[in-house]
Amino acid sequence: MSALPQTPGLPVSTLELAHAPYFVQKVAVSEELRGRSRLDVFQPMCAGKRVLHVGCVDWPITNLKQSLHLQLDGICELDGFDINIEAFEQLQPHLKGRLFSSWDDVPKDHYDLVLVPEVMEHVPDVQGFLQHLQSLGAAQYVITVPDAFSCFRQHFDYSSGAQTFVEVVHPDHNCWYTPYTLANVLRKYTSWDLQGMWFFNRMSLLAMAGPAAAQVDASDAEASA
Repeated sequence: MSALPQTPGLPVSTLELAHAPYFVQKVAVSEELRGRSRLDVFQPMCAGKRVLHVGCVDWPITNLKQSLHLQLDGICELDGFDINIEAFEQLQPHLKGRLFSSWDDVPKDHYDLVLVPEVMEHVPDVQGFLQHLQSLGAAQYVITVPDAFSCFRQHFDYSSGAQTFVEVVHPDHNCWYTPYTLANVLRKYTSWDLQGMWFFNRMSLLAMAGPAAAQVDASDAEASA
């Protein structure tokens, strides 16, 4: 799986000709993962690594037979984080790793990968959430969110006769994301480098990010001092 180069400045859509340049945002997004399942993509990413899975209990629909956390537990050194502790008692007997509900308890500078699948759309304070993630000091972050563009045809409808808008969405979601708005919150609220973005699982976006090169160099220098 390879990241795309930066989108060139030349127009690629007729939309660009209909709007002032200030309002035209372009983001490189790959279609490589569009039809692949979460497990198919996440397993090779996590294999053999120290991983923190944020949003690990799938609350309020915690199904052990379909639990992503349980499916990943056997292939990596896996811990989980979730604020919905009601499901911890149900999950913990089946796990080798730890479950956390407070950021203060999560070890810093420990994880190779922090996996955050379909969580940010539930979060009331996106800036604070991303700052908590960055404070973990992980080598890499993989974040997925529902994509408004991918879901447009099958998740939204408007009945003019009934004057009613119909939306198929998890009732706890606060927002939808697009490639630009996802890239924008990562740029505004973290100092990570965005390493790539993909259409994913037919309805989502996957972003891969990590510490900027200058930060990594500085950390290496401190470690060797």
